[in-house]
Amino acid sequence: MAAVPETAPQPDAPSGNVAQGRVSDAPAALTLVASATGLKPIERLTSDTRYAKIIPDEAQTTLLRYSSLFVRTFIRSDYNFCATKISVARDGKLRALEQAMRETGEWFRMANDWIEQLGARTLPRPFETIELEVKRPLAGQLVRCLTQYERLFERAFSARAGQVLSEERCTAMLANAEKKLNRIVQLCIPDNEEYEPDGSRREH
Repeated sequence: MAAVPETAPQPDAPSGNVAQGRVSDAPAALTLVASATGLKPIERLTSDTRYAKIIPDEAQTTLLRYSSLFVRTFIRSDYNFCATKISVARDGKLRALEQAMRETGEWFRMANDWIEQLGARTLPRPFETIELEVKRPLAGQLVRCLTQYERLFERAFSARAGQVLSEERCTAMLANAEKKLNRIVQLCIPDNEEYEPDGSRREH
């Protein structure tokens, strides 16, 4: 399909409007390690006390299944931080986050549709499950993006094992996917006052 390049998708160039220094750009490894998933259990999410103070519009919990190191790291280190910042986002910052979430979700939809057309048989793999608290609809969209990443990770792993997707292209696609989710973290960092009403960053 035209929306997904025929060549391996490469990570986008860094945006001048994105704050630097919070997350790593390194792609998750495709190799699934032992212990079922081989991933260390998540004992505690960072920023949990901050997030606990947020009064929800309508408190919900959702279960997220994951087997990738990237999603495990994102959940532990960034989910509560982002969910807290999303809960207090207003005006231009809220617009920026809504737009980024829409664009990320659409990119994942197209990427998953494209890789599914390769026809690789899905390989069974172990996974971990964690319950996440969702206090705002936009935080729910973030969880859906993480679920879409996991689906892409699973299909990329299967396509690579089935030799219908090269290791180089597979790695590049996942790096691009991770970059899009990391950008949401970066957008969460600045305060509301740092954004113009249209969602762009204010110049200093």
